[in-house]
Amino acid sequence: MVRRCVLLSLLIFAACDLFVPRMPEDPVGQAGTWNQPVAADVVVENLRAAIRELNAANYRRSLDASLVFKPSAVAEARDPSLWASWGSAQENSYFTTMVEAARDQVGHGLRLEDVATELGDTRYVMDAQYVLIVLHGRESIPDTLQGRLIWEITQSRTGLWALSRWTDQSISSVPSWSDLKAGFGK
Repeated sequence: MVRRCVLLSLLIFAACDLFVPRMPEDPVGQAGTWNQPVAADVVVENLRAAIRELNAANYRRSLDASLVFKPSAVAEARDPSLWASWGSAQENSYFTTMVEAARDQVGHGLRLEDVATELGDTRYVMDAQYVLIVLHGRESIPDTLQGRLIWEITQSRTGLWALSRWTDQSISSVPSWSDLKAGFGK
């Protein structure tokens, strides 16, 4: 009887696909382009990749938890209450909302020109002219933005770098990054 049960069990296992290798599944979610931020310039590349790929998780990972953002003078004059408490939570919220609006479009990117940098032991400052393109489909919010940015990227005690301070500056009457943040951050 025991012999029959063992034999029957072996036949059942042999007939099913329990021990047959299966095809690998696609990964859950999109990891996107991300490099460990062991240097300040890696943070810049991670941010550019997050914008190009509309990857909110990687964008958020590039920001210091105590991010300070100073909008363009025009944007601040237009709505000072919006910017009074702008920090990493508001930055994450605007970017996530924008990603949802732009998800079905392609051609997003951040171009940096006229770049000047200053590197210290634990602080990196980049001053650059930018052109940001995010095709989001909302007519009330511009999808091409230009201005100057000053990014202060600092190294934490763990040795990793993150964007900790950001100043946006308008160029004449052209919409700046602050206008995009205002449009999706309300």
